Amino acid sequence: MSQDIGYPKFLKDTSVKRKDENTWEAELTDDWNIGGVANGGYSMATAARALSECLDHKDPLSITGHYLSRVESGKAILEIEKLNIGRSVSTALLRFIQGEEERIRFTACFTDFSKSKGDTLQERGPPDFPPIEECIKMPYKKGFTPVLEKQIDRRFTPKSDWWEEDRERDRACLDAYMSWPGGEPADLFSVIFFLDTMSPPIFNRLGSRGWVPSIELTLHLMQKPSPGPLKMRGKTDFVTSGFLEEDDEIWDSEDNLIGQARQMAKLRLPKD
Repeated sequence: MSQDIGYPKFLKDTSVKRKDENTWEAELTDDWNIGGVANGGYSMATAARALSECLDHKDPLSITGHYLSRVESGKAILEIEKLNIGRSVSTALLRFIQGEEERIRFTACFTDFSKSKGDTLQERGPPDFPPIEECIKMPYKKGFTPVLEKQIDRRFTPKSDWWEEDRERDRACLDAYMSWPGGEPADLFSVIFFLDTMSPPIFNRLGSRGWVPSIELTLHLMQKPSPGPLKMRGKTDFVTSGFLEEDDEIWDSEDNLIGQARQMAKLRLPKD
């Protein structure tokens, strides 16, 4: 596998350089774009790299991003303000700046999962997927498929082929296996990115049209994933006056819940 594809490229393209004690610099590339704009999970994973480098605790636990304006390829300055450093959690704010304009405001809590203790309870298990051999890669169509699709290995379940126009549409829900093309194990920063890469589930109900820009995105990470493809489900239950919520979850190969996300987005449909 080429070093320019998948996880090795993700490591390179989310790397950060320290400018001073609380300031970091990143160089975003256009290989993680959707419609010419940097994917929100890519921006968040880059911010998480800087926070992990800066804080006493290294594992992302909870991150919220408010997306103020477009993030594009090129240099970004990441300004960090430490809010609280506790025994088990570090909390901080990060301003994601391009062209002297704050484009995203992140707040985050980091921890050390190797020292996590306490009860574990699951009221339900992972979603039931068919075998990965029965699942489908989205065909790449220039000008339609996001370019970031080239960087990941995503296999949609048979009822999640949202791009097919001549099919019954009965749910705003998508299921897919997620992994890196080279087979590298996903780390927590990969999970941050994956949690914002699901195609808008509303497309599986209304068809592949329009645009769904994120307004706010919150991620919760539970533990480090075991090796193997991850199961991801994304769904939308409500659209209200053009605003929608999207809920996503990721489970690892040993049926552990690894991460959850909820975002508020705007449903922008083409005018008739």
